[in-house]
Amino acid sequence: MDSLLYYSSSQPYHHTQHRLMQAFSLFSSYSHMIAEWPMAVLLGCLAFIFLCTLAGLLGSPPLDFSEPLLGFEPRDTEINRKLEVWKAMQALTGPKNLFSLSPDPEVNSSTLLSTLSPAAWGRAEESVVRTKRMVGPVEVKEEENFFCGPPEKKLAKLVFVSTSGGSLWNLQAIHSMCRIEQEQIRSHISFGALCQRSAANECCPSWSLGNYLAVLSNRSSCQDTTQADTDRTLALLRFCATFYHRGVLVPACVGSGQDKPPFCAQVPAKCTGSSAVYQLLHFLLDRDFLSPQTADYQVPSLKFALLFLPIIKTSSLLDIYLDGLGDPIKVSDNYTSISGMDLGLKPRLLKYYLAEDTMYPLLSLVIIFFGMSLYLRSLFITFMSLLGVLGSLMVAFFLYHVAFRMAYFPFVNLASLLLLSGVCVNYTLIFFDLWRLSRGQVPSGGLAHRVGRTMHHFGYLLLVSGLTTSAAFYGSYLSRLPTVRCFALFMGTAVLVHMGLTLLWLPATVVLHERYLAHGCVAQAQGQRGGSDPLRLLLALHRRIRILRKIFSILSRLLFQRLLPCGVIKFRYIWICWFAALAAGGAYIGGVSPRLRLPILLPLGGQFFRSSHPFERFDAEYRQQFLFEDLPPNEGGNLPVVLVWGILPVDTSDPLDPRTNSSVVSDPDFSPSSPEAQEWLQALCQGAQNQSFFGDQPEGWPTLCLVEALQQWMESPSCGRLGADLCCGQSEFPWAPQLYLHCLKMMALEQSPDGTRDLGLRFDSHGNLAALVLKFQTNLPYSTEYGPVHHFYTEVSRWLSTEMSKAPPGLNKGWFTSTLELYSLQHSLSTEPAVVLGLALALAFATLLLGTWNVPLSLFSVAAVAGTVLLTVGLLVLLEWQLNTAEALFLSASVGLSVDLTVNYCISYHLCPHPDRLSRVAFSLRQTSRATAMGTGVLFASGVIMLPSTILLYRKLGIIVMMVKFLGCGFASFFFQSLCCFFGPEKNCGQILWPCAHLPWDAGTEDPDEKGRTGPPGFSEHYELQPLARRRSPSFDTSTATSKLSHRPSILSEDLQIHDGSCCLQHAQVPVSPRDLLLDHQTVFSQCPALQTSSPYKQVGPNPQTWIRQDSQGQKTEPLQALPEGPAHCPKPKVMEELPDGLCSSASTLEGLSVSDDTCASEPSVRVPDSVGTSPEVMNGTGHPMLERGQLNGKRDTLWLALKETIYDPNMPNSHHSSLSWKGRGGPGDISPVVLPNSQPDLPDVWLRRPSTYASGYSS
Repeated sequence: MDSLLYYSSSQPYHHTQHRLMQAFSLFSSYSHMIAEWPMAVLLGCLAFIFLCTLAGLLGSPPLDFSEPLLGFEPRDTEINRKLEVWKAMQALTGPKNLFSLSPDPEVNSSTLLSTLSPAAWGRAEESVVRTKRMVGPVEVKEEENFFCGPPEKKLAKLVFVSTSGGSLWNLQAIHSMCRIEQEQIRSHISFGALCQRSAANECCPSWSLGNYLAVLSNRSSCQDTTQADTDRTLALLRFCATFYHRGVLVPACVGSGQDKPPFCAQVPAKCTGSSAVYQLLHFLLDRDFLSPQTADYQVPSLKFALLFLPIIKTSSLLDIYLDGLGDPIKVSDNYTSISGMDLGLKPRLLKYYLAEDTMYPLLSLVIIFFGMSLYLRSLFITFMSLLGVLGSLMVAFFLYHVAFRMAYFPFVNLASLLLLSGVCVNYTLIFFDLWRLSRGQVPSGGLAHRVGRTMHHFGYLLLVSGLTTSAAFYGSYLSRLPTVRCFALFMGTAVLVHMGLTLLWLPATVVLHERYLAHGCVAQAQGQRGGSDPLRLLLALHRRIRILRKIFSILSRLLFQRLLPCGVIKFRYIWICWFAALAAGGAYIGGVSPRLRLPILLPLGGQFFRSSHPFERFDAEYRQQFLFEDLPPNEGGNLPVVLVWGILPVDTSDPLDPRTNSSVVSDPDFSPSSPEAQEWLQALCQGAQNQSFFGDQPEGWPTLCLVEALQQWMESPSCGRLGADLCCGQSEFPWAPQLYLHCLKMMALEQSPDGTRDLGLRFDSHGNLAALVLKFQTNLPYSTEYGPVHHFYTEVSRWLSTEMSKAPPGLNKGWFTSTLELYSLQHSLSTEPAVVLGLALALAFATLLLGTWNVPLSLFSVAAVAGTVLLTVGLLVLLEWQLNTAEALFLSASVGLSVDLTVNYCISYHLCPHPDRLSRVAFSLRQTSRATAMGTGVLFASGVIMLPSTILLYRKLGIIVMMVKFLGCGFASFFFQSLCCFFGPEKNCGQILWPCAHLPWDAGTEDPDEKGRTGPPGFSEHYELQPLARRRSPSFDTSTATSKLSHRPSILSEDLQIHDGSCCLQHAQVPVSPRDLLLDHQTVFSQCPALQTSSPYKQVGPNPQTWIRQDSQGQKTEPLQALPEGPAHCPKPKVMEELPDGLCSSASTLEGLSVSDDTCASEPSVRVPDSVGTSPEVMNGTGHPMLERGQLNGKRDTLWLALKETIYDPNMPNSHHSSLSWKGRGGPGDISPVVLPNSQPDLPDVWLRRPSTYASGYSS
């Protein structure tokens, strides 16, 4: 029945064939290496991992996580560079340092102090000291009989609130506060060693409401106070509160001293007789108690009361906190509770909880790999997958330190273990589904064929997914936050290493399991039929579990093989509108209103723990409730401006290592002494005073008007204190450069002889003027909000840029800075995340485009990922997240976390053999949705496990993993697939073809006569159709359903196998020539789960039972005999092995879809039974499907065959054939369907001769 194919070879054909055979030979060698030597492959990988781990640990410094929040501030930005240089200048300024505030008298004695006698120097110094003493604030020394001085900010503080929500100003609440302090703090064993002691060597009493009440009532202790004492004290406070809020009741007015400001006469004596009244109103009681708005209330409400412990805030309080204060039950009773604390323990407690709460990430890993083991039903593969993740991280650690020479390894890099485990779950489950699928598709091919067939699809998916995910992570390197950049580099490298390792590690692991463990476990389980009672009980339990597993298999098959594809296709209009609306809503919430809030605290003072923690509640809620926390205007309440000349704003520290500090780089062109420079400095002072932001200048500050200050000093009597000098009485301006510099040094020596007063001058060790640092105070108050500070920075920058354009050459490189640490962080976080996310999406699109060469699929994939990110940002805004560094880190990682799910469907759609959109959508859903859903489920569960953590970083990591994976799965399964239902590419639509390649349908559009004339001489075209398969294939069912869905005739699936031998399965012989490798590759290693029903190649040889081997030069070699036929029938064996639950061997399209596109009901007249090709009931003894000889299960009379398979033509370009190895066959052609006439099962197969004109159907 077999026909022969003759052809005459030509030189271009041999060249193309030789290149293809080399590629196929390499792929076949890879498959045979994995199948024959899996243990050697694993040992080689382990040796490589061990060497990299050893080199990484030896070639890098030891890990140091003592400062886990280091690197959370921006580096290498314009604002930060100036801040770093200014900090370096401050650190290097002082006596015996690089810079000094006045020249050293010893170094400059010959030039500056030649006329100065020792007596005059002593009198001058004494005069300066006396003047400073007179100007200094008056310090009141009041004898305290009870307290050890006034309360201070450096002391540990506790905030009490009422348990019932009422007022704290009642006797029961006051006694409750004293009792809780005594039981939980003072009774602790370490309190005595930490407390401040009085003159009698006793621990000082706490500054509490109860103790102040006892002092004012003349009681011995807090517990002795009565209700009458509280009423009398309340009346006193009500009377004195008016003077306090008017600003006349101040510490200077307290006491019996004579040197009081004049306004103190307005305050009655009973308010100033003791400091207790002022300290109660200023330190202990909240700002709303007895305020001008509530002073007239008959019973004012005290919501919060502060208690100062006689212990300085220190990490030594950790034991007291852990033993008593950390338990909410111990610090509360029926009246009061401690709800806020400021113990100075946040950094120390953070380190403690980072180690204590490590159990939550570890439990998350356990959940991930436990879920994987349930899906895979193999602890061995699960363990090897975990080992692969750890090995990938160790290789990435080696590359991070040794290859990239990164010195800093931040704590957040440890999160890559959890994130990479999520990537590993996706790869492993997809691979195992394809591996199980290949069992029914290549039943007689052997492990090498199964490895090749599985890796043909999985390798493409792995490369595209791995490169896209790593590119998305690498995109975060654009950030200026060192932690984010280090994490992006490490995580992107880990994904790339894991991708490369998976290509060898995972298939070798599965082959090892298949060869030595899988069948042994089945045989052992079936062999234990008898035994003891416990054994029988275990067997009974095992049978129950098998029943449950079958039920789950049925439900899983119904959900993922039928309902999900049907629901996506039928309701595709709804899904597109719904998910597009969600993405648009997330974009509006996250980018317009209310947006992500910027941080109001620096990372070192930011939120470490969950919001309900007492440390966080003190910073977020209670700190601003007390008046002493307000900054007065003369203590830095307004923003200063610091102008610097002589030092360039160049940060020399490593931007990727926050532990390094910058040094200073001097300006070689700095020259402030020229007449032009003097005049410009004078004009700068006058110009600044005319600006709207110029404020009142505090006394003692270095003045901006340096020239005016020098003129005043020259004309003042103090000019001659150091003796006769050329500077005194000089009225000419501008001065000579040497005289100007000399007078500046003399003024610095006279006004700051000890080098402590800052006049704005910076001298080097040789006494030369090295830099100018001029300051002035603005009238803009300091704010934690981004808007006012941004307005201040832009306004001052604009003014200074205008002034610098007029500056002389020696002063035109000046710059300014201010209190901008928080603004620098806010500015980076307000601009960088959007840019980083955009770059990550762009890199993902570019990688997908390079992987698929299909524009629509790449755009749809990126649209699904962008929708996931936008909706995630919107939900985080609704959760009231602030955009801190940790949140920026997680947002930048969200693209990499969600892109792999979309890539699963994108590649499956791309590799589908069916031509129409709906069939491709159904194919990709049935093939990968189950593994995608399972991976999403285990990662969602792992995120839930991390929610109870005290550390906010762990909690937010869990929330991000939950949210991104869940939303990513939804957008990939519904939004991306619905877009493909409408606009998905068909044929080569949207496909980027190489210039040397022809369109797939070009070969069938030529004129037959012209083609025959232009062909090679003696070219004879004969084509054969392979015999129909002897078994029922699940792809046959789904292809019939696909024809109804797409209104086209059905195309026979490639799953229809060739089995002329016996029903007892035999392993196919391994090809022994490049020609056979070529044929075997196109027959077995097709990317879609189907085999050819017609031979796509022209065959050589006179014998229909012989394959003729031929080398690249056309020389024939020895023949390879075909397999002998076996008996036609054999009995059905017992079932030994099941394929995955709900996994269909074709997984291509919907089963039983009706003709209508909008319904999923099947027509009874054309109903195709469920696929049994992978059902346990049709397995033979070796676990492979049974074949039925000579029939197609009663459906032969309704079968239509479309001759649309690809012919291997030597005239086709090489690039065209190469692209087909990825994309497969089965596209639409121009040949009309042919009805098979022999519908009876006992008739022989009919062979049809293919016409000379063919249509190459490649689907894109």
